Amino acid sequence: MLEQIYRVIFEFADDFGVPPQAAHRAFRKAKKSAATSPYRLHQAVHFQTLLQISEILGAWYREPAYLNEIGDPRPLPIVGAKSFASLVRRFLPQFRPRDIAEILISERLLQRDSKGEVVPLRRTAVFANANTMMLDRVPALLRGLSSTLCYNTRPASEQRHTRCERGTTIDRLPVELIPAFNAHVKKLAQSLLNQTDAWADQRQLPEGARSRKPVARVGVEVFAFVETDEGTRRHGRPG
Repeated sequence: MLEQIYRVIFEFADDFGVPPQAAHRAFRKAKKSAATSPYRLHQAVHFQTLLQISEILGAWYREPAYLNEIGDPRPLPIVGAKSFASLVRRFLPQFRPRDIAEILISERLLQRDSKGEVVPLRRTAVFANANTMMLDRVPALLRGLSSTLCYNTRPASEQRHTRCERGTTIDRLPVELIPAFNAHVKKLAQSLLNQTDAWADQRQLPEGARSRKPVARVGVEVFAFVETDEGTRRHGRPG
């Protein structure tokens, strides 16, 4: 199992242009630090910013003050009352709202209209480019997956409930249908995330509230994968 995981990681590094020597150096450094400094989500500082951007978009999609008459996110001015700046200051007070707006426009998460106002194009902050925030997301996802797998394989006496771990694999799908498959899964996944957010909104503690009860960060990630024989041809191996 570990050998296959390492193969995946080294292939991932190769896809991003990381030389084998650099990948081996990173592996050796990780091996040394694992015992004294186990990986935890708070170390993914850029991923934390990505989560806060998702909070901005999520509030825009669900709070009445930011919705139009049919319940869609309404265009907002950059500054002013009930503006984009007011959302940014709630979730990312250490950043300038105009800087965040420019980043999200360049990443096609926001769109500027003819009046100079901005409107979101999607509810989830997933960037198309391999920037620092997106790359910081990768180990966080792997950590979440591995922790769920370990939790679910504990003896029954040590756990009360298993965590969600579901998937489906479809063989022999014509390649021409992949765009339709992607669109279908995105639609269903967004519905799941919207319902999860609505459920959590009624139960999570208010921002900045203190509680004597322990709290935890929970999350749901949904992604689709596509595998063809293109990768094997690229490396000169039979499909």
